[in-house]
Amino acid sequence: MSIFTDNADFYPTPNEVIGQMMMGEDFLGKTILEPSAGKGNIVDWLKANGAGRVIACEKDPNIRKLLNGKCEILADDFLTVKSEDISHVDYIVMNPPFSEGAKHILHAFDIAPAGCTVISLCNSQSVSSGWRDDKTKQRLIETIELYGLEEYLGNVFDKAERRTNVSVSLVKLYKGGTGENEFADYFFSATDEDLVNMNQEEGIMPYNLVRDLVNRYVSAVKLFDDTLAAAQKINEIAQYPDAGEYDYLPVRFGTITGGYDCKEKVITHQQYKKELQKYYWRLIFKKLHMEKYATKHLREQINKFIEQQKNVPFTMGNIYRVIDMVIQTNGQRMQKALLEAFDHICSFSAENSTAGEKWKTNANYMVNKKFIIPYMCEGYYYQKEARPKLYMRYGGYTEEMEDVCKALCFLTATDYDKLPSLRDYSDGVCWGEWFVWGFFRCKGFKKGTMHFEFLDENIWFKFNYEVSKLKGWELPKKKAA
Repeated sequence: MSIFTDNADFYPTPNEVIGQMMMGEDFLGKTILEPSAGKGNIVDWLKANGAGRVIACEKDPNIRKLLNGKCEILADDFLTVKSEDISHVDYIVMNPPFSEGAKHILHAFDIAPAGCTVISLCNSQSVSSGWRDDKTKQRLIETIELYGLEEYLGNVFDKAERRTNVSVSLVKLYKGGTGENEFADYFFSATDEDLVNMNQEEGIMPYNLVRDLVNRYVSAVKLFDDTLAAAQKINEIAQYPDAGEYDYLPVRFGTITGGYDCKEKVITHQQYKKELQKYYWRLIFKKLHMEKYATKHLREQINKFIEQQKNVPFTMGNIYRVIDMVIQTNGQRMQKALLEAFDHICSFSAENSTAGEKWKTNANYMVNKKFIIPYMCEGYYYQKEARPKLYMRYGGYTEEMEDVCKALCFLTATDYDKLPSLRDYSDGVCWGEWFVWGFFRCKGFKKGTMHFEFLDENIWFKFNYEVSKLKGWELPKKKAA
């Protein structure tokens, strides 16, 4: 017998994919259900990484034998499991059969208790819209839109234990409470000293501010149903039943969307909750200043993370998990900013590096104290002034040089917000005239190039020294000041 050939839906989940599925989740000590456990890859990963109790289902009797001793078996067929069987579960984590992925994910969400998170892989076709979609697929797409998120992972099984080129997506659904229990776990207790003091040492975001934001969000959602019901009642009473076909009410009460058009659009409780949730997550990330020292490429990655996070319930627990993530990864983001700034300078010209054309070698690779960046300026030859003014080129490399300055601000603990932009600072400067901006002495030329020179030799050396360490290159003999 071969478990691979005898079961067409058996694809053990690689550890790196499981790690991606559980990234950012608070699963330590929690009770987790694995509905399609297979030989136990997800079960093993969860137990090895701090999950409390893991229970499982597995329909194939031969594969189920491989789970003996690993976890408790709840049932054979997950689709027979009822809500009362898993009322104690915190997470449902699964890699269901690709042929029935939508059905399994929907069943998991239907029976999940309030506060439970469903995390599942699926064939990407299960979550992509098409004109021939069946009702199950349409319902899954609508459920994701209202209650969670979907992320395209790609061909993550192309090098797995059992390989396939099927495109895979990750689905996360958050099962909220209803009625009085809808916001049961949204707040920390004010008497919980550990949580109240969480991250206060770094001073990123005061506890009272976080609590106020969550309270405003919860209060608005609670008022939504009453307000919408009252608006509908007013419209019903005001609309005379025997009015003519074109006798519209001059004023109608209803929910409107934000923006310039402010068109009336009646939405559901869950739609309002989701939109307000996105609004408050944007406020959180704005206050976290994650992009302050981020380079152009890094900003794109941060924005992708923010877009995903907006779909996560706006609870104090989730907010502080994000704050903790920001703290833990701040150094990594700043190191990446340094590397990108370094590569920006060297990519413009081989002359900007001491290694010349061999700048990719691992010895004596340093950005020169003086370097040249092309396509920074543009000439206005029709100017009649005796000393014509310098104009920065739109669409040039100005943004890349702003990124270099951000990286140096991080390296030197300088407040980037106090530095003017290169475009603003060069306003009024003449061609061929040196001026000081940030860490550099600068001069622009009509042919479009701009020369930069580090003002402080210690900062210049420290920049090269730190990048050399990050890249694993031979370090300069001189020590950074």
